Order: sequence, then C-alpha cells, then structure tokens
Amino acid sequence: MSTVSPLMERSAPAAVPQHLIVDFDVYNPTSDAERFHQAFVDFQRATRFPLVWTRHHGGHWIAVRGQDVYDLYADHEHFSSRHYFVPATPNQGSLGAFTLDPPEHGPFRAFLNTGMSAKTVGAKIPLVRQLAIDLAEQAAPRGSCDFLTEFADVLALTVFLGLVDLPFSDREKLSALVEMAARDPDPEQRIGGIAKIAEYLLPYIHERRAHPGEDLLSHAVNADIDGRQITLEEAIGASIHLMGAGLDTISSLFSFVMMFLARNPERRRALVENPELIPTAATELIRRFPVVVMVRQVRADMEYLGVALRKGEMVAIPTAFYNLDESIYERPLDVDWNRRVGKVLTFGNGPHRCPGSILGRNELVIGLQEWLKRIPDFSIAPGATIPVVGGTVAKILRMPLVW
Repeated sequence: MSTVSPLMERSAPAAVPQHLIVDFDVYNPTSDAERFHQAFVDFQRATRFPLVWTRHHGGHWIAVRGQDVYDLYADHEHFSSRHYFVPATPNQGSLGAFTLDPPEHGPFRAFLNTGMSAKTVGAKIPLVRQLAIDLAEQAAPRGSCDFLTEFADVLALTVFLGLVDLPFSDREKLSALVEMAARDPDPEQRIGGIAKIAEYLLPYIHERRAHPGEDLLSHAVNADIDGRQITLEEAIGASIHLMGAGLDTISSLFSFVMMFLARNPERRRALVENPELIPTAATELIRRFPVVVMVRQVRADMEYLGVALRKGEMVAIPTAFYNLDESIYERPLDVDWNRRVGKVLTFGNGPHRCPGSILGRNELVIGLQEWLKRIPDFSIAPGATIPVVGGTVAKILRMPLVW
C-alpha cells in the first residue's frame, strides 16, 4: 500500500524540496479493488501540500487538491496534453485530439462532438437497451457470471464497435490491445499497444478513406482540418484516440458500481423498488467511482502552487482527487441517492472532456435498469478476491457475481 513518507533525496531532482517528496503510485495506490478509491482519499487527507513529487513512473508531480486538479485539466496555456501517461515517452506519437492542445485540438475534436452528440446517441438508445436486456436474460438463469466479461465489457464494446462499424468478432482482440495501451506497467509495452492498435486499424482506415460510410471511423479518417483533408498519419492518430476513448472507461466504472451494489443490498433494494431513481443514482455513482488518471506536461518554467516547476516535467491529475475531495463533497465516500451532484471530473474538464460521456452515462443507466429488473438480488461470490489494475483508466479484472 502506498503511504505518505519521505524518500531519499536521490529519488528526486535536487531542486525538489525534501518535504514535498512522497511515496504514492497514482496508477496503483492499492491492489485491492474494494479499497481503491479509499486509497486516494487517505492520501489526500494525509498530504498537507497541494503539489508533491513521487518517484514512481519516472518521477513526476501530483496535484492533490480537488479544485487544482479540476482547473489543471482545462489549463492548456500552462500545461500540455501532449503525453497521456507517465513517464513521458518520446516515441508515443500523436493520438489525435487526445494529445493536441488548442487551437490545433479543435478540428480533430469536431467529428467526435458530432459522432457522439446527444442526437446521435439518442438514436442508439433502443439498441443499447435491447443488448442490455439480452445480456441480462442470458445471465439470469445461470445464477452466476463474471459481470465484467459477460455484461459490462460486452455492452460497451458492442455498442462502440457498432458506432465505428468494426467486426464484433474482434471485440476481445481490441479489448486486449486497449488493455495493453492503457494499463501495462511497462511504458514501452504501452507504446507497443498503441502501435498494435494502429496496425489493426490501418486496413480499415485505407478502406474508409477510399469508400467512406456514415460510421464514426469514416468521419474520423476523412475529417476536414481547417479546410484540408486529414492526412493519413493524422487519421491513424485520430482513429487510435477514438478506439481508446470508446472501448474502456464506462465498463471500468460499471464494474466498480456493481461491486458496490453487491456489497450494499439496502442501496440496491432502493433502486429495485424505485427504478425511477436510477437516472439520478447514476449521476451519484459516476461521481463516486472515477477511474481515470490523466497527466499534463509543464509548458515552461514557472511557479505553480508555490512550487518551482520546470519545462517538460509531468504532473498527474487523478479524477478521484476532485470527486472525492471532502471540501467539494461532504462525506465523499458515501453513496447517497439524494445527494445533489454538481460538477464532477469523471469524464474530464475543458477542451479534452470525454466526448463519449453522454453515451457512457446512458449505458450505465440502461444497464442498471435492465439488469436490476431481471437480477435484483446478487452478491460477490463467497471467498472471491477482486483484483484491480491501474493506469490511465483503472479497471477491475474480475467481478464474479452470484444470485
């Protein structure tokens, strides 16, 4: 378990004050899924300073206070989105809008805004609902399932692959590649995961550029970039961004949600008996279970939060530090169906806010509605351990439910 403790001076550059050096791994604060979010809260409570340095992942800064994290997400003037994980690697390459800063970011984001708009997502709702019904009805008679692999992943991946018109049979292959790119502990392996996603997509990119359809991938690889057609290299980056954004976050969040409902039958029964609460409850659950850790790179030497930052240094900004900050939400670890939820950071903030947030919220709401209708009482299999692995998006690896 990570703790707040001084490290040897050699673990950080000489310019970093000793009292700001901590031992905390933003990607893996604990291997216990049931304590994953608690670990962030414990660290935040124990840390007196708003900006600290950790030796993990090549050494980087961590913004600790909720409002600072929220503001950093949108502060592209001082902090760049050029790298999406720590440590920064020179061979990462472009990932479309994901690693571009304004104003270059805008044209690469436009097709995502259109392709995942409320209108577009609204048209997909019947398909999402029918898929959720089918998956729940298949699971119900069996009395058990791995919720992650048999419901959450299948729901999110199938809907997304329909949006980009890629074969449903490639679901597991693509999931494994995104897993490598987002969560492999070796930075070079993460880069390798990105390269493999590009290799997989390249034939489809060529096909859609020659014969575009109405799917989201076609729009991405034929995008208009300030009056010119997107280049092949840019199209590859935009497509990788699309895959990473669409294949992971909501199923990861959903697995934490179901772990909570399995462990808290009284909260679950409130939703079963009052299903009209589910849309509001989803907002509270989205607040309570953030899974993303983004990073930013310092653009120029400056003083920030009383600390001297150097150009090129990396700053981690975990979404949990905003959603679960006691100064922003009272009793942040409690799940309260009556809580008035305002701003949350689960899907980001500013120009890089996740364009799939509308779709993700709908998948969570519909998934809960249709699952709880058919499987209202469930628990985690006796004796089961729930492993979690962190990274850009933390994910529970196994969620064995029984009923």
